[in-house]
Amino acid sequence: MPFFIPLICLMAIGMALWRRSLQAAPGGQEAPDDLPLQLLRWAAGLLSARREEWGRAMLGELGHVDGRARRWRFAVGCAGAALLLPPWGRAAAVAWATGAIAAGAAGLYAFVGARYGLQAGDWAYAAVALVLLAGYAVAASVLARQPGIALPGLLGGLVLAVVWLAPGQFTFYGFIAAVQPFWAVMGTLVVVPLLAGMAGTLHGGSAAAGRRIARLAAFSGGLCVFLYGTLAVAVLGLGGPPGDPGCAGSCNIGDRLGNNTIFYLWLLPLTTAAIGWAAASATARIRPRPAAGIAAAPVTAGSGLGEGNRDPVAPGTALPEAAAAEMTGPEDASRQESGRTGGARDWRRTAYLPLACAVVVAALFLLALGMLAR
Repeated sequence: MPFFIPLICLMAIGMALWRRSLQAAPGGQEAPDDLPLQLLRWAAGLLSARREEWGRAMLGELGHVDGRARRWRFAVGCAGAALLLPPWGRAAAVAWATGAIAAGAAGLYAFVGARYGLQAGDWAYAAVALVLLAGYAVAASVLARQPGIALPGLLGGLVLAVVWLAPGQFTFYGFIAAVQPFWAVMGTLVVVPLLAGMAGTLHGGSAAAGRRIARLAAFSGGLCVFLYGTLAVAVLGLGGPPGDPGCAGSCNIGDRLGNNTIFYLWLLPLTTAAIGWAAASATARIRPRPAAGIAAAPVTAGSGLGEGNRDPVAPGTALPEAAAAEMTGPEDASRQESGRTGGARDWRRTAYLPLACAVVVAALFLLALGMLAR
């Protein structure tokens, strides 16, 4: 059951990205960047404001480096310098922190697996966990490069981790033994991401900022909870709460590690990111926007009229409607006219997205309840 929810969420994100690509302008497409250039751009985004000039210089220098191997060596060397040499930027600090958490969780997982002799199926879970850990660490460092994203995103991840650790009273035994009711788990998976997406949009001022904050909160929170769960398994070992009947020893250890991978590296981050994505987009469409008041703005003799040789207007002089339309231009006039006549359509489009999100959430609940009733 836990696998299908993130898959549906990923499909929804994929459809949103596909629709956005269709709405993008088809012209002006350039050849895709090669991987060394993308790596160097990522590294330049980690730099502090005092080292921005150095980053731009390295990007310009890469354009004069020929040969794939030489470009790779140059890009890797610059990326290492961006991560190792001070002063570090906020994005570099996030990259170091998430990388350390991911490396610590992977090391603990490998230690526990080697000590208790996990079976082949358990090592398959370990491979999945390693891929997800590396992906979340890189994604968090990329998201933190955007201004105004790092701090609220990390705070959201901390809140998410606290909410998931609270039922176990923040103890290793309670974390493994705690069994939450289904409604509490689904409420946490829905309510917290909704709040993260809404707060991110209101804080960042746009749907794009809200989506980035929600994703950073999901990835950082998932990494923290998974590290805590893996540490709990390593500390308790063969002790702790009893497992399934007939499953003891290394089987019990593998079952605990597999559950951590499913719930805290798959279900929790991906579902939080997807629902937070939808909440951020819905909040951006519902929140009021300042209306354009071009015609209502006073026009004075000192105002710049922009294009053309137009006669200056005396201060305080009222303009006729035709003259105001001429000065604003045909595009602005048509935009104002469409704003008067399209209010109902805008409201319907605004109400459609929250309604669609509510239908999807209700369908997920009903499908999950049906699977549990079998």
